[in-house]
Amino acid sequence: MEILKRDYETTFVLKPDLEDEEKQTILKRVKSAISEHEGEVTEVDAWGKKQLAYEIKDYRSGDYTILEFNAQTTVVNELERIFKIMDGVLRYLVVRNDA
Repeated sequence: MEILKRDYETTFVLKPDLEDEEKQTILKRVKSAISEHEGEVTEVDAWGKKQLAYEIKDYRSGDYTILEFNAQTTVVNELERIFKIMDGVLRYLVVRNDA
């Protein structure tokens, strides 16, 4: 039986004062969580530092990254768990791409 995979997109905002090595560690952890659930990252778009619409945890800017991938539905729960426990993540959002 074939396992159903869907297309997803996640956007996450990191603290702007993180070192490049710390940002890469977070990105690697997210990618490995996707691949552990038999998913595939299709595109990574690092926007860099952008001004936030409102202050989050005393930060006025954040480092944005958009990641597109396809995976099983179980990967969403795992990604949200990872984002919640990482200190460098200010905000995150995982959505399913229907188009």
